[in-house]
Amino acid sequence: MSRRPSLLRAWWPLLLGLLLLPGVLAAAPGDVRLLIDVSGSMRQNDPNNLRVPALRLVNALLPAGARAGVWTFAERTETLAAPGEVDDDWRRRTTANLGRVHSRGLFTDIETALETAIADWDGPARAGERHVILLTDGLVDVAKDDNRDAASRRRILSEQLERLRELGVKVHAVALSDNVDTELLEALTERTGGWLESADDAEQLQRVFLHMLEQSAAPTTVPIEGNRFEIDSQVGEFTLLVFRAPGGETRLVSPDGQTLSATAHGPMVQWRGEPGYDLVTIEQPAPGRWILDGGLDPDNRVAVVTDLGIDAAPVPAALHSGDTLSLETWITDHGAPVTRTDFLKLLSAKAVLTLADDPTQRIDQPLVLDPVRNRFTATIKANALSAGVYELSLLIDGETFKRQLQRRIRVTPTPLTIDYQARVADAAAVAPEADGATTEQGPDQPPAWLRVVLNLERDQVDPESLFGYVRLAGAGKESLLEITAPTSLPMLYELPVERPGEYQVSARLAARTVNGSSILLEPPVETLSFAFTAPAEAPPPPPPQTFSWLTLTLYLLGGNLLLAGALGLTWWLFKRATAKRAAAAE
Repeated sequence: MSRRPSLLRAWWPLLLGLLLLPGVLAAAPGDVRLLIDVSGSMRQNDPNNLRVPALRLVNALLPAGARAGVWTFAERTETLAAPGEVDDDWRRRTTANLGRVHSRGLFTDIETALETAIADWDGPARAGERHVILLTDGLVDVAKDDNRDAASRRRILSEQLERLRELGVKVHAVALSDNVDTELLEALTERTGGWLESADDAEQLQRVFLHMLEQSAAPTTVPIEGNRFEIDSQVGEFTLLVFRAPGGETRLVSPDGQTLSATAHGPMVQWRGEPGYDLVTIEQPAPGRWILDGGLDPDNRVAVVTDLGIDAAPVPAALHSGDTLSLETWITDHGAPVTRTDFLKLLSAKAVLTLADDPTQRIDQPLVLDPVRNRFTATIKANALSAGVYELSLLIDGETFKRQLQRRIRVTPTPLTIDYQARVADAAAVAPEADGATTEQGPDQPPAWLRVVLNLERDQVDPESLFGYVRLAGAGKESLLEITAPTSLPMLYELPVERPGEYQVSARLAARTVNGSSILLEPPVETLSFAFTAPAEAPPPPPPQTFSWLTLTLYLLGGNLLLAGALGLTWWLFKRATAKRAAAAE
């Protein structure tokens, strides 16, 4: 691996003093509240109480300086860890109380649990993000009365959900059985921009909780490449999370060749083996390349404690295939954004999107430094991604150090669709329409037309927010169809086509989702062929005669001359006849 140690190491004293510069502010830490279901049904869905090792994982990986609180809930809510800043003391108190996680509750009062978690939040968040992680395996169950259960559920979906949105809370939910109220959890997560994930069984809880943590308060990590990772001199401690196969063993080889294991490690190493994973924390680790001798797993992580960190702008939990993903990340020193452009120019950054179910589907997107804002940015069109769950890695590489943040994004088909059909009058007279009707050719009907079918998912898109256009261009003509809020669904539109040939159809539609995010649909340009016999054109009317003053003058002059000649001849004949009569009389 190429390095520039002399150049980059010269910057460390500068980085460590950046907070002394005026106007450099540390990023506000997030606030995470965890709600753990302890109702009686957990005896079946989590018989080995694997909620406890999952919480230990979260407790170990929560970044220092964040705020967090933990409660259990059933018929009532009990505090395991009061909301506070995450430090060694908070972790010790939380660990000491994990033995109080049980499965003896009588009911599942989700409404009261949510209310307890947000009780000390007042008004929109002024700094940092707010997150609630809800683990449950059942339905809203507050009493042995279906009417009271239904009333509580309605309040959650109306008043409480609106309250959560007003406070800027993202609700993330873990569903631990097939009996959960999926509709309720989907509403809570989708309407607040949170993340919903199901654990097929309790064995999956550790992985799911890792994903939830990364959606809410992601720790700074260094990338694992194959079975190796690099630790630099700025790392004061690292915690290695290794998901272990049944019967497997984890070993770690330090840069000096020493092999560490659960049974052989030094005093600076804390090694905790839990069902399904190992958690290894090493203080003052030796800089250099470490080798992980164990099973390779995409969920393995190396979280680091360091003054030189990484931060990123919020990333949406869900994208529709017509959306654009905007990414923004930056390097930090003691939590404050590094603003020295000359140092940042020495770094490189990229985003990696990997389909969780198929790691071969991967997109590497370079991030470009914005020298004005001192951040690395990029945009990715979601229509380049197939539907599914993606792991997003944001990586900043300084050659002598690497910093990484992990997120998850779900790409879904857009809830707004548009379809084009080339229709010709002769064919349409015998072919039924999509809605079952048959179009007959009337006296004023064009020989062909473009049929546009527009549809949207009302539970995801606000119909009143829809606007845009469809453009049809070809045969030397261009037509534009304005799209406005639909009165019914699906909406059908028609654009007349007077001349045969190939036409290009393009569209641009915009709308808002029910949770307020924007949707922009720009489908690829389509070419449609309209084959028909153009109607015979009527002969053009004769061109109108041009009015001319000269012609009029000549006509008038000629007419006057003729009239004068006729009058003159008449007068001469009259005078001649008069003279003859006078001569005869003599």
